[in-house]
Amino acid sequence: MDDGTEAARPSAVRRAWLAARARLRSGRASDLGRGTLSYALAGSLFMGSTMVVVGGEQIFDYLGLSGGGSGGCSTSLGGFTGNADPDSVPENFLEYAKQAGEQFDIPWEYVAGISWRETNHGRIPDTAVYGSLGRRPTGIVYGTANPAGAAGPTQFGVKHPETRATGGPLGDAANTWGGEADQPASERTAAPGTNGQWFGIDGNGDGRVNAWDPADAVHSTAGFLRYWMDRGHSLEWAVGRYHGSGVGGAYQQAVSAKAAQYRSGDFTVAPPNGTTTDCADQALNGTAVEKVIQYARAQIGKPYVWGGIGPGGYDCSGLLWRAYQAAGLPERYTSYRWTTDTMYAMDAARQVSLDQAQPGDLILTGGSGGGMPTHVSMVTGRRDGRLMVIEAYSSSVPRAAQIHEHEYDSGQWPQPAFRAVVRVSHLFPADGSDGADTADVRRAPV
Repeated sequence: MDDGTEAARPSAVRRAWLAARARLRSGRASDLGRGTLSYALAGSLFMGSTMVVVGGEQIFDYLGLSGGGSGGCSTSLGGFTGNADPDSVPENFLEYAKQAGEQFDIPWEYVAGISWRETNHGRIPDTAVYGSLGRRPTGIVYGTANPAGAAGPTQFGVKHPETRATGGPLGDAANTWGGEADQPASERTAAPGTNGQWFGIDGNGDGRVNAWDPADAVHSTAGFLRYWMDRGHSLEWAVGRYHGSGVGGAYQQAVSAKAAQYRSGDFTVAPPNGTTTDCADQALNGTAVEKVIQYARAQIGKPYVWGGIGPGGYDCSGLLWRAYQAAGLPERYTSYRWTTDTMYAMDAARQVSLDQAQPGDLILTGGSGGGMPTHVSMVTGRRDGRLMVIEAYSSSVPRAAQIHEHEYDSGQWPQPAFRAVVRVSHLFPADGSDGADTADVRRAPV
Protein backbone atom coordinates (compact mmCIF):
# COMPACT_ATOMS: atom_id res chain seq x y z
CA MET A 1 0.00 0.00 0.00
CA ASP A 2 1.20 3.53 -0.83
CA ASP A 3 2.64 5.12 2.32
CA GLY A 4 0.80 8.29 1.43
CA THR A 5 -2.62 6.74 1.81
CA GLU A 6 -4.82 7.61 4.77
CA ALA A 7 -4.69 4.03 6.03
CA ALA A 8 -0.92 4.14 6.21
CA ARG A 9 -0.79 7.30 8.35
CA PRO A 10 -0.70 6.93 12.13
CA SER A 11 -3.71 8.21 14.05
CA ALA A 12 -3.61 11.66 15.60
CA VAL A 13 -3.23 10.14 19.05
CA ARG A 14 -0.40 7.91 17.89
CA ARG A 15 1.38 10.83 16.17
CA ALA A 16 1.11 12.85 19.37
CA TRP A 17 2.45 9.93 21.37
CA LEU A 18 5.42 9.39 19.05
CA ALA A 19 6.23 13.09 19.20
CA ALA A 20 5.92 13.11 22.96
CA ARG A 21 8.30 10.18 23.36
CA ALA A 22 11.11 12.38 22.01
CA ARG A 23 10.61 14.64 25.02
CA LEU A 24 10.52 11.95 27.67
CA ARG A 25 12.64 12.88 30.65
CA SER A 26 14.94 10.38 32.25
CA GLY A 27 13.67 8.33 35.16
CA ARG A 28 13.90 9.58 38.72
CA ALA A 29 13.94 7.65 41.94
CA SER A 30 10.74 9.43 42.98
CA ASP A 31 8.91 7.78 40.07
CA LEU A 32 9.22 4.38 41.68
CA GLY A 33 8.04 4.35 45.29
CA ARG A 34 6.65 1.55 47.36
CA GLY A 35 3.83 1.01 44.88
CA THR A 36 6.14 -0.81 42.50
CA LEU A 37 6.25 -3.82 44.80
CA SER A 38 3.82 -6.61 43.90
CA TYR A 39 2.60 -9.75 45.56
CA ALA A 40 1.47 -13.09 44.14
CA LEU A 41 -1.76 -14.40 45.64
CA ALA A 42 -3.37 -17.79 45.26
CA GLY A 43 -6.61 -17.33 43.38
CA SER A 44 -6.09 -13.61 42.66
CA LEU A 45 -3.12 -11.59 41.48
CA PHE A 46 -2.52 -7.92 41.80
CA MET A 47 0.13 -5.43 41.01
CA GLY A 48 1.55 -2.08 41.95
CA SER A 49 2.57 -0.32 38.78
CA THR A 50 4.13 2.84 37.51
CA MET A 51 2.83 4.95 34.68
CA VAL A 52 4.79 6.45 31.80
CA VAL A 53 5.53 10.12 32.45
CA VAL A 54 5.44 12.63 29.63
CA GLY A 55 6.28 15.97 31.20
CA GLY A 56 4.28 15.11 34.33
CA GLU A 57 0.53 15.36 33.91
CA GLN A 58 0.94 16.30 30.23
CA ILE A 59 0.46 12.62 29.40
CA PHE A 60 -3.27 13.15 29.78
CA ASP A 61 -3.25 15.81 27.08
CA TYR A 62 -0.85 13.92 24.79
CA LEU A 63 -2.98 10.81 24.80
CA GLY A 64 -6.33 12.52 24.69
CA LEU A 65 -7.25 10.97 28.02
CA SER A 66 -7.88 14.06 30.08
CA GLY A 67 -11.59 13.27 30.24
CA GLY A 68 -13.74 15.72 32.10
CA GLY A 69 -16.72 15.13 29.81
CA SER A 70 -19.81 13.08 30.47
CA GLY A 71 -20.39 11.40 27.15
CA GLY A 72 -18.37 8.22 27.64
CA CYS A 73 -19.31 4.88 29.16
CA SER A 74 -17.86 2.82 31.98
CA THR A 75 -18.29 -0.89 32.55
CA SER A 76 -19.40 -2.67 35.70
CA LEU A 77 -17.92 -6.12 36.24
CA GLY A 78 -18.96 -8.82 38.67
CA GLY A 79 -21.64 -11.42 39.01
CA PHE A 80 -19.74 -13.83 36.77
CA THR A 81 -19.99 -17.19 38.52
CA GLY A 82 -19.39 -19.57 35.63
CA ASN A 83 -16.16 -20.90 34.18
CA ALA A 84 -14.99 -18.68 31.33
CA ASP A 85 -13.00 -20.17 28.44
CA PRO A 86 -9.37 -19.07 29.00
CA ASP A 87 -8.81 -19.19 25.22
CA SER A 88 -11.44 -16.52 24.61
CA VAL A 89 -11.19 -12.75 24.89
CA PRO A 90 -14.29 -10.65 25.57
CA GLU A 91 -14.96 -8.31 22.68
CA ASN A 92 -14.64 -5.15 24.76
CA PHE A 93 -11.37 -6.26 26.40
CA LEU A 94 -9.94 -7.05 22.98
CA GLU A 95 -10.88 -3.59 21.75
CA TYR A 96 -9.30 -1.90 24.79
CA ALA A 97 -6.07 -3.90 24.46
CA LYS A 98 -5.72 -3.01 20.78
CA GLN A 99 -6.43 0.66 21.43
CA ALA A 100 -3.93 0.78 24.28
CA GLY A 101 -1.32 -1.09 22.23
CA GLU A 102 -1.56 1.48 19.45
CA GLN A 103 -1.51 4.47 21.77
CA PHE A 104 1.50 3.25 23.75
CA ASP A 105 3.31 1.65 20.81
CA ILE A 106 3.50 -1.86 22.25
CA PRO A 107 2.09 -5.19 21.04
CA TRP A 108 -1.52 -5.39 22.18
CA GLU A 109 -1.13 -9.11 22.76
CA TYR A 110 0.98 -8.49 25.87
CA VAL A 111 -1.57 -6.09 27.30
CA ALA A 112 -4.27 -8.70 26.77
CA GLY A 113 -1.96 -11.36 28.20
CA ILE A 114 -1.67 -9.47 31.48
CA SER A 115 -5.43 -8.92 31.60
CA TRP A 116 -5.85 -12.67 31.12
CA ARG A 117 -3.25 -13.62 33.73
CA GLU A 118 -4.62 -11.31 36.40
CA THR A 119 -8.38 -12.01 36.19
CA ASN A 120 -9.14 -13.85 32.92
CA HIS A 121 -10.30 -10.51 31.51
CA GLY A 122 -12.45 -9.69 34.52
CA ARG A 123 -14.11 -13.10 34.62
CA ILE A 124 -12.94 -14.45 37.97
CA PRO A 125 -15.66 -14.92 40.62
CA ASP A 126 -16.68 -12.06 42.85
CA THR A 127 -15.34 -13.91 45.89
CA ALA A 128 -12.74 -16.62 46.53
CA VAL A 129 -11.53 -18.65 49.50
CA TYR A 130 -8.20 -17.30 50.75
CA GLY A 131 -7.00 -20.08 53.04
CA SER A 132 -7.67 -19.43 56.70
CA LEU A 133 -9.13 -16.03 55.89
CA GLY A 134 -12.15 -17.73 54.39
CA ARG A 135 -14.19 -16.26 51.57
CA ARG A 136 -13.26 -12.70 50.65
CA PRO A 137 -13.87 -10.37 47.69
CA THR A 138 -11.51 -10.71 44.73
CA GLY A 139 -11.75 -7.02 43.94
CA ILE A 140 -13.69 -7.41 40.69
CA VAL A 141 -16.95 -5.95 41.99
CA TYR A 142 -17.16 -2.17 42.06
CA GLY A 143 -16.20 -0.80 45.46
CA THR A 144 -14.37 -3.94 46.64
CA ALA A 145 -10.73 -4.97 46.94
CA ASN A 146 -8.98 -8.29 47.51
CA PRO A 147 -7.24 -9.18 50.80
CA ALA A 148 -4.14 -7.22 49.79
CA GLY A 149 -6.06 -4.12 48.75
CA ALA A 150 -6.01 -4.62 44.96
CA ALA A 151 -8.98 -4.09 42.67
CA GLY A 152 -10.24 -4.17 39.11
CA PRO A 153 -9.51 -6.39 36.11
CA THR A 154 -5.77 -5.68 36.17
CA GLN A 155 -5.58 -5.53 39.98
CA PHE A 156 -4.19 -2.13 40.95
CA GLY A 157 -3.66 -1.28 44.61
CA VAL A 158 -6.34 1.17 45.78
CA LYS A 159 -7.50 3.05 48.82
CA HIS A 160 -10.57 1.12 49.89
CA PRO A 161 -13.70 3.23 49.29
CA GLU A 162 -15.24 2.19 52.63
CA THR A 163 -12.35 1.72 55.06
CA ARG A 164 -10.13 4.41 53.46
CA ALA A 165 -7.18 2.08 54.11
CA THR A 166 -4.80 0.24 51.79
CA GLY A 167 -3.74 -3.38 51.91
CA GLY A 168 -5.16 -6.16 53.99
CA PRO A 169 -4.25 -9.40 55.77
CA LEU A 170 -2.31 -10.73 52.75
CA GLY A 171 -0.14 -7.66 52.21
CA ASP A 172 -0.30 -4.04 51.17
CA ALA A 173 -0.62 -3.21 47.48
CA ALA A 174 -0.53 0.47 48.48
CA ASN A 175 -2.57 3.08 46.66
CA THR A 176 -0.85 2.57 43.35
CA TRP A 177 -3.94 3.80 41.51
CA GLY A 178 -3.60 7.12 43.33
CA GLY A 179 -6.22 9.41 44.84
CA GLU A 180 -9.63 7.81 45.01
CA ALA A 181 -10.28 4.50 43.33
CA ASP A 182 -13.05 6.17 41.32
CA GLN A 183 -13.10 9.93 40.89
CA PRO A 184 -13.58 12.64 38.27
CA ALA A 185 -10.64 12.91 35.89
CA SER A 186 -10.58 16.65 36.53
CA GLU A 187 -9.50 15.96 40.11
CA ARG A 188 -6.48 13.92 39.04
CA THR A 189 -4.03 16.82 39.12
CA ALA A 190 -0.97 15.01 40.50
CA ALA A 191 1.62 13.87 37.97
CA PRO A 192 1.69 10.12 37.23
CA GLY A 193 4.25 8.46 39.49
CA THR A 194 3.91 11.02 42.30
CA ASN A 195 5.09 9.32 45.50
CA GLY A 196 4.77 5.95 43.79
CA GLN A 197 1.11 6.32 42.91
CA TRP A 198 -1.40 8.20 40.73
CA PHE A 199 -1.00 5.71 37.88
CA GLY A 200 -4.64 5.41 36.90
CA ILE A 201 -5.80 7.18 33.75
CA ASP A 202 -9.15 7.77 32.06
CA GLY A 203 -8.81 5.27 29.24
CA ASN A 204 -12.20 5.82 27.61
CA GLY A 205 -12.71 9.54 28.09
CA ASP A 206 -15.82 9.19 30.23
CA GLY A 207 -14.56 11.83 32.63
CA ARG A 208 -13.78 9.40 35.46
CA VAL A 209 -10.68 7.49 36.51
CA ASN A 210 -12.11 4.21 37.75
CA ALA A 211 -9.97 1.24 38.82
CA TRP A 212 -12.86 -1.15 38.16
CA ASP A 213 -13.50 0.13 34.63
CA PRO A 214 -11.75 -2.21 32.16
CA ALA A 215 -10.96 0.59 29.71
CA ASP A 216 -9.16 2.60 32.38
CA ALA A 217 -7.37 -0.41 33.86
CA VAL A 218 -6.19 -1.81 30.52
CA HIS A 219 -4.83 1.52 29.30
CA SER A 220 -3.00 2.05 32.58
CA THR A 221 -1.44 -1.40 32.26
CA ALA A 222 -0.19 -0.56 28.79
CA GLY A 223 1.33 2.64 30.14
CA PHE A 224 3.26 0.64 32.70
CA LEU A 225 4.86 -1.53 30.04
CA ARG A 226 5.83 1.48 27.93
CA TYR A 227 7.39 3.20 30.95
CA TRP A 228 9.95 0.42 31.39
CA MET A 229 10.55 -0.16 27.70
CA ASP A 230 11.43 3.52 27.27
CA ARG A 231 14.05 3.03 29.94
CA GLY A 232 15.90 0.41 27.94
CA HIS A 233 14.24 -2.76 29.19
CA SER A 234 12.75 -5.51 27.09
CA LEU A 235 9.02 -6.09 26.93
CA GLU A 236 9.44 -9.38 28.77
CA TRP A 237 11.36 -7.61 31.52
CA ALA A 238 8.54 -5.08 31.85
CA VAL A 239 5.99 -7.87 32.15
CA GLY A 240 8.02 -9.46 34.92
CA ARG A 241 8.26 -6.12 36.65
CA TYR A 242 4.50 -5.72 36.43
CA HIS A 243 4.03 -8.69 38.69
CA GLY A 244 7.19 -8.24 40.71
CA SER A 245 8.53 -11.74 40.13
CA GLY A 246 10.99 -10.65 37.45
CA VAL A 247 11.93 -11.74 33.96
CA GLY A 248 12.04 -15.52 33.56
CA GLY A 249 9.52 -16.07 36.33
CA ALA A 250 6.35 -18.09 35.98
CA TYR A 251 4.20 -14.98 35.62
CA GLN A 252 6.24 -13.50 32.78
CA GLN A 253 6.47 -16.82 30.98
CA ALA A 254 2.71 -17.34 31.22
CA VAL A 255 1.94 -13.87 29.89
CA SER A 256 4.46 -14.17 27.05
CA ALA A 257 3.05 -17.56 26.06
CA LYS A 258 -0.49 -16.20 26.06
CA ALA A 259 0.66 -13.22 23.98
CA ALA A 260 2.17 -15.60 21.43
CA GLN A 261 -1.12 -17.49 21.31
CA TYR A 262 -3.04 -14.28 20.69
CA ARG A 263 -0.54 -13.22 18.04
CA SER A 264 -1.10 -16.48 16.16
CA GLY A 265 -4.84 -15.89 16.15
CA ASP A 266 -5.50 -18.97 18.26
CA PHE A 267 -8.33 -17.51 20.32
CA THR A 268 -12.03 -16.83 20.09
CA VAL A 269 -13.88 -13.59 20.70
CA ALA A 270 -16.44 -13.85 23.49
CA PRO A 271 -19.37 -11.49 24.11
CA PRO A 272 -18.45 -8.33 26.02
CA ASN A 273 -17.80 -8.89 29.70
CA GLY A 274 -19.53 -6.49 32.01
CA THR A 275 -22.43 -4.14 31.78
CA THR A 276 -22.01 -0.72 30.20
CA THR A 277 -23.15 2.08 32.49
CA ASP A 278 -23.20 5.86 32.80
CA CYS A 279 -23.67 6.45 29.08
CA ALA A 280 -25.12 9.94 28.86
CA ASP A 281 -26.02 9.70 25.19
CA GLN A 282 -27.83 6.41 25.66
CA ALA A 283 -29.65 7.77 28.70
CA LEU A 284 -30.99 10.58 26.52
CA ASN A 285 -31.67 8.60 23.36
CA GLY A 286 -32.24 5.03 24.55
CA THR A 287 -35.51 3.18 24.93
CA ALA A 288 -37.63 3.54 28.02
CA VAL A 289 -36.45 0.17 29.35
CA GLU A 290 -32.82 1.21 28.87
CA LYS A 291 -33.54 4.27 30.98
CA VAL A 292 -35.05 2.08 33.70
CA ILE A 293 -31.96 -0.11 33.79
CA GLN A 294 -29.57 2.85 33.66
CA TYR A 295 -31.28 4.48 36.63
CA ALA A 296 -30.99 1.28 38.65
CA ARG A 297 -27.34 0.83 37.69
CA ALA A 298 -26.57 4.36 38.81
CA GLN A 299 -27.55 3.29 42.35
CA ILE A 300 -24.97 0.47 42.50
CA GLY A 301 -22.80 0.83 45.58
CA LYS A 302 -25.52 2.47 47.69
CA PRO A 303 -26.82 0.62 50.74
CA TYR A 304 -29.90 -1.54 51.09
CA VAL A 305 -32.32 0.28 53.40
CA TRP A 306 -35.55 -1.43 54.42
CA GLY A 307 -38.39 0.75 53.13
CA GLY A 308 -35.88 2.96 51.32
CA ILE A 309 -36.94 4.88 48.21
CA GLY A 310 -33.71 6.84 47.67
CA PRO A 311 -31.68 8.71 47.03
CA GLY A 312 -29.45 7.50 49.89
CA GLY A 313 -30.60 3.88 49.86
CA TYR A 314 -33.33 1.56 48.63
CA ASP A 315 -35.11 -1.66 49.38
CA CYS A 316 -35.91 -4.11 46.60
CA SER A 317 -39.22 -2.67 45.49
CA GLY A 318 -38.27 0.95 46.19
CA LEU A 319 -35.34 0.75 43.77
CA LEU A 320 -37.45 -0.51 40.88
CA TRP A 321 -40.36 1.83 41.58
CA ARG A 322 -38.02 4.81 41.39
CA ALA A 323 -36.34 3.43 38.27
CA TYR A 324 -39.64 3.12 36.39
CA GLN A 325 -40.72 6.54 37.65
CA ALA A 326 -37.50 8.10 36.39
CA ALA A 327 -37.91 6.46 32.98
CA GLY A 328 -41.35 8.00 32.52
CA LEU A 329 -43.83 5.19 33.13
CA PRO A 330 -47.23 6.96 33.19
CA GLU A 331 -48.05 8.44 36.57
CA ARG A 332 -51.17 6.35 37.09
CA TYR A 333 -48.91 3.31 37.34
CA THR A 334 -46.32 4.92 39.62
CA SER A 335 -48.26 7.43 41.74
CA TYR A 336 -48.39 4.88 44.58
CA ARG A 337 -45.42 3.31 46.32
CA TRP A 338 -44.72 -0.07 44.72
CA THR A 339 -44.24 -3.10 46.95
CA THR A 340 -43.81 -6.75 46.03
CA ASP A 341 -47.53 -7.10 46.81
CA THR A 342 -48.64 -4.37 44.41
CA MET A 343 -46.30 -5.56 41.65
CA TYR A 344 -47.68 -9.08 41.92
CA ALA A 345 -51.30 -7.86 41.90
CA MET A 346 -51.04 -5.14 39.22
CA ASP A 347 -53.95 -5.65 36.82
CA ALA A 348 -52.14 -4.06 33.88
CA ALA A 349 -49.03 -6.19 34.28
CA ARG A 350 -48.33 -9.38 32.35
CA GLN A 351 -46.85 -12.54 33.75
CA VAL A 352 -44.42 -14.56 31.61
CA SER A 353 -42.25 -17.61 32.23
CA LEU A 354 -38.69 -17.31 33.51
CA ASP A 355 -37.20 -18.50 30.21
CA GLN A 356 -39.10 -15.70 28.43
CA ALA A 357 -37.78 -12.99 30.75
CA GLN A 358 -36.41 -9.92 29.00
CA PRO A 359 -34.78 -6.66 30.17
CA GLY A 360 -37.03 -4.66 32.46
CA ASP A 361 -39.02 -7.66 33.67
CA LEU A 362 -39.48 -8.05 37.43
CA ILE A 363 -38.72 -11.41 39.07
CA LEU A 364 -40.78 -11.93 42.21
CA THR A 365 -39.64 -14.49 44.76
CA GLY A 366 -40.40 -15.62 48.30
CA GLY A 367 -43.62 -15.95 50.22
CA SER A 368 -45.24 -19.21 51.23
CA GLY A 369 -48.66 -20.78 51.55
CA GLY A 370 -50.11 -18.71 48.73
CA GLY A 371 -49.05 -15.44 50.33
CA MET A 372 -47.61 -12.47 48.49
CA PRO A 373 -43.96 -12.51 47.29
CA THR A 374 -41.37 -10.97 49.57
CA HIS A 375 -38.58 -9.95 47.16
CA VAL A 376 -38.09 -8.57 43.65
CA SER A 377 -35.19 -8.17 41.23
CA MET A 378 -35.11 -6.81 37.68
CA VAL A 379 -33.78 -8.51 34.54
CA THR A 380 -31.03 -6.57 32.71
CA GLY A 381 -30.17 -9.13 30.02
CA ARG A 382 -28.15 -12.29 29.54
CA ARG A 383 -24.41 -12.81 29.72
CA ASP A 384 -22.96 -15.99 28.21
CA GLY A 385 -26.47 -17.41 28.34
CA ARG A 386 -26.95 -16.61 32.01
CA LEU A 387 -29.83 -14.45 33.21
CA MET A 388 -28.56 -11.20 34.74
CA VAL A 389 -30.49 -9.07 37.24
CA ILE A 390 -30.05 -5.94 39.31
CA GLU A 391 -31.52 -5.74 42.78
CA ALA A 392 -31.40 -4.15 46.19
CA TYR A 393 -30.71 -7.45 47.90
CA SER A 394 -30.21 -7.21 51.64
CA SER A 395 -28.20 -5.48 54.35
CA SER A 396 -26.77 -8.92 55.24
CA VAL A 397 -24.16 -8.81 52.43
CA PRO A 398 -21.23 -6.36 52.14
CA ARG A 399 -22.35 -2.87 51.22
CA ALA A 400 -20.80 -3.04 47.75
CA ALA A 401 -23.02 -6.07 47.05
CA GLN A 402 -26.24 -4.72 48.55
CA ILE A 403 -27.34 -2.99 45.34
CA HIS A 404 -25.63 -4.86 42.54
CA GLU A 405 -25.98 -6.42 39.09
CA HIS A 406 -25.14 -10.11 38.87
CA GLU A 407 -26.22 -13.53 37.69
CA TYR A 408 -29.67 -14.44 38.99
CA ASP A 409 -29.78 -16.71 42.07
CA SER A 410 -26.01 -17.06 42.43
CA GLY A 411 -23.01 -16.26 44.58
CA GLN A 412 -23.79 -13.84 47.39
CA TRP A 413 -27.35 -13.39 46.13
CA PRO A 414 -29.33 -16.67 46.52
CA GLN A 415 -33.05 -16.24 45.90
CA PRO A 416 -36.05 -17.55 47.81
CA ALA A 417 -38.59 -19.64 45.94
CA PHE A 418 -39.48 -18.34 42.47
CA ARG A 419 -43.00 -16.94 42.20
CA ALA A 420 -43.47 -15.05 38.93
CA VAL A 421 -42.01 -12.85 36.23
CA VAL A 422 -44.01 -9.64 35.91
CA ARG A 423 -43.74 -7.43 32.83
CA VAL A 424 -44.73 -3.76 32.96
CA SER A 425 -42.55 -2.39 30.15
CA HIS A 426 -45.46 -2.58 27.69
CA LEU A 427 -47.17 0.16 29.72
CA PHE A 428 -44.82 2.80 28.34
CA PRO A 429 -46.83 4.73 25.70
CA ALA A 430 -45.28 4.46 22.26
CA ASP A 431 -45.94 8.13 21.53
CA GLY A 432 -44.52 9.40 24.80
CA SER A 433 -47.93 10.52 26.08
CA ASP A 434 -49.61 9.40 29.26
CA GLY A 435 -52.01 7.23 27.28
CA ALA A 436 -55.79 7.01 27.59
CA ASP A 437 -56.39 3.97 29.78
CA THR A 438 -57.44 5.13 33.25
CA ALA A 439 -58.26 1.73 34.74
CA ASP A 440 -57.19 1.14 38.33
CA VAL A 441 -53.92 -0.77 38.23
CA ARG A 442 -53.96 -1.94 41.85
CA ARG A 443 -55.74 -4.79 43.54
CA ALA A 444 -53.69 -4.95 46.73
CA PRO A 445 -53.29 -2.11 49.22
CA VAL A 446 -49.89 -0.44 49.56
